[in-house]
Amino acid sequence: MKKYRFLSLILIVTILFGVLCPMALAEDDETVGTTSPDAQATSQATDPSETDAPEPTDTLAPGSQALPEPSEVVYASDYHPDAKAAMLIELNSNTIVYSLNPDERIYPASLTKIMTCILALEYGNLDDLLTVTDTSLLNLDMAGSTADLQVGEQMTLRNILYCMMLSSANEACNVVAEYISDDVDLFVDLMNQKAAALGCTGTHFANTHGLHDENHYTTVRDISTIARYAWQNPTFRQISSTASYTVPATNRSEPRELNSTNYLISTSYTDKYYYEKASGIKTGFTTPAGGCLVATAKDGNMEFLSVVCGCETVTQEDGSSLEERFVATKKLFEYGFENFAYVQVVTTLEMAGSVPVALSAGRDTVVVHPAEDFYALLPDPYDKTAITTDFVLNGGATTLEAPLEAEQVVGTLSVYYNGSVLGTVDLSTTTAVARSTIAYTGKQTKGFLSRNWWVLLLALIAVLLLALFLLKRAKKRRIRIRQTTRKRYPGQNRKEDMR
Repeated sequence: MKKYRFLSLILIVTILFGVLCPMALAEDDETVGTTSPDAQATSQATDPSETDAPEPTDTLAPGSQALPEPSEVVYASDYHPDAKAAMLIELNSNTIVYSLNPDERIYPASLTKIMTCILALEYGNLDDLLTVTDTSLLNLDMAGSTADLQVGEQMTLRNILYCMMLSSANEACNVVAEYISDDVDLFVDLMNQKAAALGCTGTHFANTHGLHDENHYTTVRDISTIARYAWQNPTFRQISSTASYTVPATNRSEPRELNSTNYLISTSYTDKYYYEKASGIKTGFTTPAGGCLVATAKDGNMEFLSVVCGCETVTQEDGSSLEERFVATKKLFEYGFENFAYVQVVTTLEMAGSVPVALSAGRDTVVVHPAEDFYALLPDPYDKTAITTDFVLNGGATTLEAPLEAEQVVGTLSVYYNGSVLGTVDLSTTTAVARSTIAYTGKQTKGFLSRNWWVLLLALIAVLLLALFLLKRAKKRRIRIRQTTRKRYPGQNRKEDMR
């Protein structure tokens, strides 16, 4: 019985080897020639002549993280605004095209209300009815901007925000703070937390409205980050782009007629600053801060966001005043629209390079090309010789492996202008490449054996044990035959023994 058990063990080991080997080969076969979705790079190429900026989402959840940092592609400019600090960003390409003291500390004044407004939209309900408290009117400058909200007055959050963004009402900010956080100081903490989450490194808020405080400061880079974030919210866009608005009568007031303090979009006070391409966002002014303005403007496939801070109000020869924040912003917009354009710098017809292909049947390389046309914001005109590209294969590979399909995404192509990256686009094959069955089988077998050497070792041991078993069995068989012969022919056996 023991020998049959031993033989059964040998047979089981041999059978397992025969089963495991094909399974491993089959598993390897499933991964060859495929590209996982995670390995495929996301294309950033767009055709701005066909599409505008991406549609904003309906809401931005509290705690949302920072937007992608804009490209630092600042080109030489003959225009320098009369401002302490400034920045001009093309929103569709997320490209900074002008920058003046972007990280210098400045006072934001009522630009602060951009943060207050977006937090109200994220944490509040526009139809909720808010009540003005006596504490919300404390510590406000009597000469500061106001919508004349009264203690005990009730107004929806929506209308409070119009008071805040159009009339720049300081008391409206505190009403919002008490509504969201039950306490103004707690809301200010929330403002600072949000600024940090958005990636702002030079900002500290000390109040909700922007009245001067030495500990209330920011930079134009940070303000542009907050403004870009808020601009994604459609309700913020609507409110901050409204030139005039009527607040319905409340329990303490007749209807209020509100007019935007942004004279680029409102002509209620004067039309000398009006700019037909402008949209939003918010003005600000205190004596220490000077004139401040964050604004947007759109023309064709370009949309710019401008930030200017520390602008003066100049008295002209005729005695009239000139607010440089509006003049400087308008000139920045015109600089952007007149000196930049979207250009098709890469086409699908271009060859990016030739890549070696392993395990192929009949060819050793395949040509790769951009999977789609690539457009970039560039100076108009631009230096075509300054455009360069390079590509990387998925996973950092140096070769591809057959089989390959035509137009299969195999990597990413990066596009540069004067060494600065403009963006990336998917890289794909121009033709299909068949796989060599012989080469593939050889590789799979070699790979299996290198990964599963122990299986081969077991198989060899099994063969050796089986051979030993068979030899031992044959020897025993010969002995039995000899013994049987002796019993049948004893005389013959003795004669043989005497020889």
